[in-house]
Amino acid sequence: MRAIVTEAWLVAAVVLGWLGFAMGSTALILIGAMVFGAGALARLWARLSLDRVTYGRRLSERRVFVGEEVELELDVANDKIVPVPWLEVRETLPRGMPADVKTSIGGAVGTQYLTRSTSMAGNDQLTWPVRLKAVKRGYFRVGPTRLRSGDLFGFFDREEQTGWPTDGIVVYPHTYDLAELGFDSTRPFGDLRGGNRIYEDPTRVVGVRDYAPGDNLRRVDWYATARIGRLQSRIYDPSRSQALIIALNIPTEPEVWRGPEPVLLERGVSIAASVARWAAEHHFATGLVATGSFPEAPRTIRIGAGNRPDQLNAILEALAVVSAFTTIDMATALEDPRHPLPSGATVVLITALMTESTEAALHRIRAAGHAVHVIKTDRRDWGRDLSPIPVREMADVMEPLEAAAIAAGLTADPQEPIL
Repeated sequence: MRAIVTEAWLVAAVVLGWLGFAMGSTALILIGAMVFGAGALARLWARLSLDRVTYGRRLSERRVFVGEEVELELDVANDKIVPVPWLEVRETLPRGMPADVKTSIGGAVGTQYLTRSTSMAGNDQLTWPVRLKAVKRGYFRVGPTRLRSGDLFGFFDREEQTGWPTDGIVVYPHTYDLAELGFDSTRPFGDLRGGNRIYEDPTRVVGVRDYAPGDNLRRVDWYATARIGRLQSRIYDPSRSQALIIALNIPTEPEVWRGPEPVLLERGVSIAASVARWAAEHHFATGLVATGSFPEAPRTIRIGAGNRPDQLNAILEALAVVSAFTTIDMATALEDPRHPLPSGATVVLITALMTESTEAALHRIRAAGHAVHVIKTDRRDWGRDLSPIPVREMADVMEPLEAAAIAAGLTADPQEPIL
């Protein structure tokens, strides 16, 4: 139908010209020529409307915490002499980050459209500021962007997607000081092990050597063995760093069909992020393991223990993308032989549930020389005695803190998802 309407000018010009010749009417011929000329000019103008029209966007931050804001600037420039009589810019924004301007529901789940209309003179440029507020943790995309323009009369239009790439924004989970959570701010997990002696950290491989009798088979590097043609053992980096492994158990309900409890999931993520922040501030070699996977990679969320400058960012980014989808049970994740725990590490398990297999794994880890602490996020009774492993109840502590954060607008209510 659109094609029929937009080509009516050509039909009208031909009909008027034919009637003019048939009737010998110069006026009709001139009118037909004028219609043809105006239509051709409008068609050409519409085709040129988006030529040399450039678009760009600028983000003030790409990594923020829940409760913070991101300044977004949209830039449009007409780099030609010919004016653009009208221009419509449609930017795709994430619904998880409400904007301070009017938007409409986007075509894809979790998106919203910001539409701006303007006209531009030759060699003109415009900037539109937008403010996005981070109310939920996650990874959010800005873009793609579509531009639409046309001729002065609105007979023809041209629409295209800009070549500007989508931009990602990571919103870190809300964190608390451990003192707010009722922990001893100096020794929240007692005396952490791993810093009193030099040990080889199996998470940090620095080279290989020939296999020596007595080497544990776990040290054998089979790839290097196949390449060189004789048994090779890994050389690990000796470390004095105290290692703390944060283990986040994602499931919140024993029956999978019930679905996740969003409050408990967010509570666990926030506590894990708070512990990670404390560990980084106190220069511990911190690692993370969670029973889910990264959104675009079919692999378990796992970050080896380390104290690199970007270690906390890596852990917080991993926690930001945690979803309710579980890919592995906690017992398997903790005892994966491909990812052994650093020698003398302290394991802090954050969980709403406690299964028989996880309980058994915790006792085995403790017997292997690791300190183990459990942070319980749900008030329901597990019906299990983990003694001598300490278990800290967090439901009564977290509920008023969560309510205060929601009331202050620092974070959205987890029970009201933003679609």
